Amino acid sequence: MKKIVLLFTLIFVLSPGQDNVPILKWAGPPGSEPETYEQWITSHPYTEFSYMLDKVMYGGRGSVAILTEQSIANALGNEVNQLTNNLQSEGHTVYSYQITGGTPETLRIFLQNLYNNNSIEGALLIGNLPVAWFEVADDFGNGYKDFPMELFYMDLNGTWLDTMNTGNGKYDGHTGSIHPDIYIGRLYPSGLGDDTLLLQNYFDKNNSYRHDTLLLTQRALVFVDDDWIPWAGQWAGDVSLLYSDTMNYWDAETTRATVYRTKLDTIQAWVSVFAHSWPGGHQFAYNNGGSHDYYYSYEYTNQNPPTNFYNFFACSFSRYTTSGNCGGNCVVFDSTSGLGSIGSTKTGSMLDFNYFYRPLGEGKNLGEAFKYWFACIYDSVGMNYDRLCWHYGMTLLADPFLIPLGHNTGIAEHTADKNTSSIFTVQSNPVTRYAQMYFTLKTEQSLAISVYDCSGRKMKNITYRLGAGHHSIALLLNDESGNELSAGIYVLKVNIDNKILTRKIVKM
Repeated sequence: MKKIVLLFTLIFVLSPGQDNVPILKWAGPPGSEPETYEQWITSHPYTEFSYMLDKVMYGGRGSVAILTEQSIANALGNEVNQLTNNLQSEGHTVYSYQITGGTPETLRIFLQNLYNNNSIEGALLIGNLPVAWFEVADDFGNGYKDFPMELFYMDLNGTWLDTMNTGNGKYDGHTGSIHPDIYIGRLYPSGLGDDTLLLQNYFDKNNSYRHDTLLLTQRALVFVDDDWIPWAGQWAGDVSLLYSDTMNYWDAETTRATVYRTKLDTIQAWVSVFAHSWPGGHQFAYNNGGSHDYYYSYEYTNQNPPTNFYNFFACSFSRYTTSGNCGGNCVVFDSTSGLGSIGSTKTGSMLDFNYFYRPLGEGKNLGEAFKYWFACIYDSVGMNYDRLCWHYGMTLLADPFLIPLGHNTGIAEHTADKNTSSIFTVQSNPVTRYAQMYFTLKTEQSLAISVYDCSGRKMKNITYRLGAGHHSIALLLNDESGNELSAGIYVLKVNIDNKILTRKIVKM
C-alpha cells in the first residue's frame, strides 16, 4: 500500500502544468457538428414570461429555489413536494415556482429578484426553461462556435455583453462583478422520451438517495484516455479529496470502450471519464492513437451503471440542448442509479479539479462546489480568453442540492395513530466507537437496530424492548463477532412498529 501511495505522489508532483492540457476534440461522425443557436431557437421560440408561486417552506438556514416548467408542474406535483419537504428537513427555506415561457433575460431578472429579496443560494431548473447562449470568434483555433451557458444565471451582478453580432440573441462578453452569486442545476430530458415519466423516475431515485437507500459504495473510478495520461495521477488525486477509495485507470493501449464497459459494472459512487467525445458518445484511442473504438451515449441507458454521479471531461458531452444524442443526460435519467453529471456544452471542460472536489469532500452539495470552483478559477487562476473557452460551457445536470457524501436524513412519519416519534437522531456525526441515538416512544415497543456498510452488507443487528417515553441508546460500533468496525460510512436502520427510520453515520 505504501509503494502505491509513493508512486501516486510522484506522478502528482511531476504532472505538467494544466495550461498545457491537450484540447478536447469533437469526435462525432464525419460531417457532424454541434447544433447551433439558430437551430435551437427555431424549435424553441421565446414566448411571454409568467410565473406562479407554488409554495414556500421555511427552514432554519439558507434559501433555495425550485423553478418548474408550468406545463409539467401538475404531473410532477408529488415529486416536487417531496423534494421541497426533504430540503426543508435539511434546514433550507424553499421557494417553489411554476414558470411559463420567457427569455434568458427575463429568467435572469427573476433569479436576481429572488437573490436580492430572498437571499437564495441556488436554484434548480426543471423542464424546458430558457437557455442562454454564448459565442466566441475563435474557439481554440477552430473558428467560430456558439454554445449554451449556465454561468449567465449564476453571475447575477456582472454585465453580459452582446457586441460581436449585436442583436443575434447570443452574448460574447462578460465584465464587471463576474463572480458567480448563486449555483444552478438543470433537469431537462430533451428528446429522451416522455419528459414527465423520466423526471418522475429521477425524483424517485433522488428521494431514495436522500434517505440513504441509494447511497452506493463510496469510491470513484477515474478513467483517462491517451492524451491526458500525464495528468492522470494529479486528477485522480483531486477526486480522492472526495473519495479516498479512488481507482485511477490509464494506459495508452487498454483505455478502450470494452474496458470502460467492464469498469462501469463496478458499484461506485462516482465516475470521471476523460475522452474525446460528442453528445453521442466517447472515443477511445489505441494502437498508438491510430485506431479508435466508441462507447455510445445510449449504452449508459442500456447498461444502467451502478453509479450515482459523473464528471465528464468530454467534448460537448453535456450539451443538453442536442435532442436525441443524450450525452450527460443519459446517466441522469437512467432507470436505477444516476443522479447527476457535470460537464461542458462545448469543446472545453473542467480544469483545476481540486477546487471542485475539496468542498464536496467537506460535505458540501454539488451546487456549492460548482459555484466555489468557478469563483476559484476567477480568483486563483484568472479568466483569460483561453480559460473562457475551457470553462464557460460548464453545466451541472443534476439536482444541485444533492450531497455526494450523503444526506444523513431520517424518514419522517407524521401519521397520527403511529406509536413512534417522527425524529430519529444521532448525537454527533462523525462518531467514534459509539453511535449515541435518541428517540421517543408513545407506547412500549420492540426496536430492531441494524448497521450496514456502504456495499449493503449487514454488519450488526440488535433488538431492544423499551417502554413509552424518551430513550437514549449508545450503540457500540462492532460486528457480530465483537470486532470494532473500521473507519468509514455506515447506515443505521431502526425498525420500530414496522416502520424503517435510517441515518447515515461517518465513523472516524
